[in-house]
Amino acid sequence: MQLLGRGKPARPRPDSLRRYRVDVPAELPTTDAVFMVLRRMRAPLVVLVSVFAIMTFGLSTMPGTEENPDRLTVFDSFYVISYTGLTIGYGEVPHEFSYAQRLWVTLTIYAAVVAWSYSIGALLSLSQEQTFRQALRLQRFGRKVRSIQTPFVLIVGYGQAGEAVCRALEDQGRDFVVLDENPDRIQQLALDGYSSDHPGFAASGRDPRMLGIAGLAHDHCEAVLALTDSDETNLSVVMSVNLLRPELMVIARCSDREHAQQMHDFAADVIINPFDRYGAYLVMALRRPAGFRLASWLMSKRGSVLPHRLHHLTEGQWVVCADGTFGFEVTRDLESAGLDVILLDPADGRPDVSDAVGFIAGAESDIVNMANAAHARIENDQLFIAVRQNSATNAAPLQAFDADSVFIPTELLAREAVARITSPNYWSFIDHVLHEDDEWDRRVMDEIVAVVGDETPISTRLDLDFTNAPAVVRWLTEHELTLGDLVRDPDERDVRLAVYPAVLVRAGRRIFTPGMEQTLKEGDTLLLLGREVDLAVIRSTIFHDAAVEYVATGREVATSWVMRRVQKLAGRPKDPAPRAPVPPPDDEG
Repeated sequence: MQLLGRGKPARPRPDSLRRYRVDVPAELPTTDAVFMVLRRMRAPLVVLVSVFAIMTFGLSTMPGTEENPDRLTVFDSFYVISYTGLTIGYGEVPHEFSYAQRLWVTLTIYAAVVAWSYSIGALLSLSQEQTFRQALRLQRFGRKVRSIQTPFVLIVGYGQAGEAVCRALEDQGRDFVVLDENPDRIQQLALDGYSSDHPGFAASGRDPRMLGIAGLAHDHCEAVLALTDSDETNLSVVMSVNLLRPELMVIARCSDREHAQQMHDFAADVIINPFDRYGAYLVMALRRPAGFRLASWLMSKRGSVLPHRLHHLTEGQWVVCADGTFGFEVTRDLESAGLDVILLDPADGRPDVSDAVGFIAGAESDIVNMANAAHARIENDQLFIAVRQNSATNAAPLQAFDADSVFIPTELLAREAVARITSPNYWSFIDHVLHEDDEWDRRVMDEIVAVVGDETPISTRLDLDFTNAPAVVRWLTEHELTLGDLVRDPDERDVRLAVYPAVLVRAGRRIFTPGMEQTLKEGDTLLLLGREVDLAVIRSTIFHDAAVEYVATGREVATSWVMRRVQKLAGRPKDPAPRAPVPPPDDEG
């Protein structure tokens, strides 16, 4: 449960270990494609220039005809050799050539063909080399990154977790840049059908120079995600960010506790161990069911139904059939909660679950997990079954199997990482849910369900400033507006919209589940949960003066500026009318 601790390190740590400011390296030596061309084409170019020079000066020494005995000037010779040596034409100018001149031009044609063949062959050979192609790709990648003019996220690692994060960022209209050691994954990035062309390059995140080229030195880089399968690579990324750009947020994936502690030393903002996270969530589901239901519901996909409560799973034996780090982490978390746990190796055959209350199939093979889960269900149909899913290709069979819990490490990792980057207020609310007592969680869950329904609510952020809420700011200059007024229907004031205020941020301080009587102020930030249609109504209300005045006072006023001035001159009351209590949510629809 330690890693649920609001993203804080296990012990105090400095913000950055940097003692001397160093510019982020953003180039690699010997990767300039032009330099490589000049270096490899040196000999062919020398041959080509030599042929043209010799033939030009040689032609100028050849005698002319009896009618025109004067020799060609160097310029005339250069002119003739230019179009002849390039094999684009032939002509005898400024007069007919002598036999000696024609013989020399004939030699020029053959020599030029040989020189051009040698040069073009060398250039084609260079273009087929992987180093040259890599240099071209790197330069093109660097230009794409430098041309980004909007905030973006640098993602190191495009495995299942990286792809899930990219999908989520794409859905929210966020830009990103990808680095991955595997060229096949970078090719897959181009084939995955994103609406925008996101830069990606096959290189190791351990090289700070590649991080610099990928955007670590870019002014618009706002966060770095280290999501590779290697803890050492992720640690290297954390170190580079901490020492070169300590002001950036860095989120790292880690499965080893020693590497996690080293990442803490380098001030990683968030370290996510999906195996430990799952064990902690499972313990929470058993010990604090209301908090688990609320947190998992808020982190679920749009339209997900509130999960049911787990009963009678704390008294009895749990069987964990898993290998590697996952089995160790889950067993450790369950035992720390006081449960009776047996850890088995999947290679030992079918586990005995006849007397167990819970079974976790956590092998690294989805086929083994489904086979063990099926045997467990046959042997004990009252068993709570949790299955680890390693590959997205097996999602359909697992969905059909309908296990009580499906653990997808990449999905858990991506969900938390994206929430922390794109909506820190939303994650702060979930984090608050994880650390409140179960009674508070149950009360808030009942309130949200009563207002929004039992499907996962949509979240939106409202900034009460002149740019994002001009009508509210104008109203607040002379009057008061409460949170309860803001969630009223602008067409029927006595109807409350299906919107739940989750967080109010004022002067950097977060107020969770603020009351309806809370007075709003300019500069406040609100996190609202609700249905899409009702959230859209509020987003429209904050831009219209008449709608804001109606929800605040109940007075219907003209929507045009001229008619509002006429009403004001006619003696419309200036002070708001007494506020009626905020009505309960409408249960219809």
